[in-house]
Amino acid sequence: MERTEEDRFKQLSDQIIEIAVGNFEFRYKPSPRLDAIDTVGVLLNMLSEEIAYFNFGSYANFLLRPAPVVLIFDSNGKLINSSSCFLEILGYTPMLQDSELSIDTYLTEYSIPLLTEEFNNVTQEPNPRVFPLDFNTADKRIFRSNCSLSLLVQKQEHLYALLIYEDFKHKNLKEGNGTLKKQSKSVRTRSARNRVLVKNLRMYCLRNLDKPLPSLKEIGLLHRTNATKIKAEFKKAFGMTIYQFHLEERLKWAALLLQTTDLPAKEISRKCGFTSAAHFSRCFKKKYDQTPLSYREL
Repeated sequence: MERTEEDRFKQLSDQIIEIAVGNFEFRYKPSPRLDAIDTVGVLLNMLSEEIAYFNFGSYANFLLRPAPVVLIFDSNGKLINSSSCFLEILGYTPMLQDSELSIDTYLTEYSIPLLTEEFNNVTQEPNPRVFPLDFNTADKRIFRSNCSLSLLVQKQEHLYALLIYEDFKHKNLKEGNGTLKKQSKSVRTRSARNRVLVKNLRMYCLRNLDKPLPSLKEIGLLHRTNATKIKAEFKKAFGMTIYQFHLEERLKWAALLLQTTDLPAKEISRKCGFTSAAHFSRCFKKKYDQTPLSYREL
């Protein structure tokens, strides 16, 4: 059943509250209408994603990006707007960005079909897929960055937002020769894939706070990798195991529910994926040094 306008406004309000209290994983789900309310929701999703990525680096300096880079373009690929730093990073002058310039102008030949594929399959999902793109610079170098694509609506016209998640000034691949060039490209490719893997693992945890995680083997099958790589890359990025991270986030969610709802502690325990209220209470007290009920009374 389609949500009413009142329900959709409430979801926007709920998301703003979640952002205000530090929870950046709440996502607005666009309706089939794709109207102005949905556009605000998608923009809030983008804001949450930006903040989440910015905070992501604090765990282990995982991402280095001093400012977000966003490109807005229409269904024909024509650039409508972009972050002011975009052209500067690539070494182009603003005069080169005329009214008919396409986003393909800045992409490598290899990356154009990648973006086209994402463009053709863009959905209304609140957490867009992350994928790497290579950009051409004015001095013939290549910069790689992880990106995602979101659908916007403005005056009944579809617009698209390409979010560039990294400070790709530090990711330049200079021209080289022979084995050194191949090795450098191989290392950078693996590094980009590992970043995407950990990003996806993190989001997998946050989307499954209502239940315990399966075994590392099962998680590996879901993400087309193995348990050893999950252990190593997740620990490297967050300084903790995937199970420790998942427990921390479940307890944060429980604390938020205790502060903002009247749900009984037993119901919150169930919603946050704990097998029993006693187990939930022990874990909560270990983290917050007080019982759930005492925490609620503060």
